[in-house]
Amino acid sequence: MKNGKKSKLIVAMLIMAMAMAMLSACTTLDSFKNTFLTRDTDNDGKNVIRIGVFEPQTGRYSDAGQSEIKGIELANSIYHSVNGYRVELIKVDTQSSTTAAESAIQGLIEMKPVAIIGSAGEATTLIASPYVDEAKIPAITPSATNPLITQNYRYYFRASMTSSQMGEGIADYTYSHLASRHIGIITAQNDTAATALIDGFNDKIKSYMKESKSDDSPVVMSEASDFSEEDIAKQIKNIKKKSVDTMIVPIGAETMDAFFSAIEKAGLTNIQFVGTKDWGETEFIEMMKNHPQIKVAFPYQSVLGNTDNITKESERFQIEYTNKYGSNDVPTEHAALGYDSYLLLINAIHNAKSIDGAEIRDSLLELKNVKCATGSFTFDENGNTLRAVNISTIRGGKVVSVYVTKDAAQATELEGIEN
Repeated sequence: MKNGKKSKLIVAMLIMAMAMAMLSACTTLDSFKNTFLTRDTDNDGKNVIRIGVFEPQTGRYSDAGQSEIKGIELANSIYHSVNGYRVELIKVDTQSSTTAAESAIQGLIEMKPVAIIGSAGEATTLIASPYVDEAKIPAITPSATNPLITQNYRYYFRASMTSSQMGEGIADYTYSHLASRHIGIITAQNDTAATALIDGFNDKIKSYMKESKSDDSPVVMSEASDFSEEDIAKQIKNIKKKSVDTMIVPIGAETMDAFFSAIEKAGLTNIQFVGTKDWGETEFIEMMKNHPQIKVAFPYQSVLGNTDNITKESERFQIEYTNKYGSNDVPTEHAALGYDSYLLLINAIHNAKSIDGAEIRDSLLELKNVKCATGSFTFDENGNTLRAVNISTIRGGKVVSVYVTKDAAQATELEGIEN
């Protein structure tokens, strides 16, 4: 009797332990859903595939993340099925934090999406890279530019360009299109992103010099600055002395506000200023209302303006975006690249005729000149886009394309980097 009671007690304890473990697992999943997910998943049939959306919905990069989500959701509302499957989005919030992003990507992978789009933000995308690679789930970042995201990981792709590619485009615009031979460069001290952009610019300029068999560099001034009032005054004196007609200044809005004020005071508004893709963001556009005489240009995938960059998909994107979000909501580069990232995945899934991660990845690599909202896409062997660089300006408070480079820019790798 005692042994029988003891056995029953052990069995009861085991059942209780199993129940607690199951409850704990459910609690963990519920906690993940409550923390990261913004839409319930639909498990109503076999004909549903899921694409993960790994974006910052809160925190420092939420504006960019929310904008990319708008583009992704718009594309999904238009192209909501592929090869007989209905496509559902699963959105998780990186919270603009590397710690949260790590938990978010792990949880997202557990939900077995066929592909992932994201993230806005370099660090959070780098955090996701090894997990995506290990799970063999193809992923596309709409806007992250760090070369290590694609260089070290076989399953990550990029819809945006790297900083060095943008630098190549700026060289084409200033040297070939503007025919400038008095180019000045000012960068902030210890700015690695600006350094990569200027490296790409210098490499392209050197190739132009080699082609023309010229020893005379068009770059007449290249300096680093702390952009103090005293240092700005020093830079302006040098600009005058060197007769600079084009200035490359990859600096943010707040600093450029003070710099442009000094430029106006010095009467140098005839100079063309060229910056970074951040000049297409709201903060810079609002700041430029204070400087209507200053001419600016920057690499930015605008869907407005230059007809060389407009496709049928560009036109559809603009119409459908206005229909969905209203005429007062002007689509940003982030929105357009989010839209394009989804289209590229759908094209790859369609061509692969498979939902296997490795086969979708191979299909992405085989895409050639796929026409999307921001232009045509082809990927290199590392998952970087091979495409012409679009140069934009600001007109009437909107970003408008003014020039598209004749040749596709090639992403360069960082030397000495291994997995």
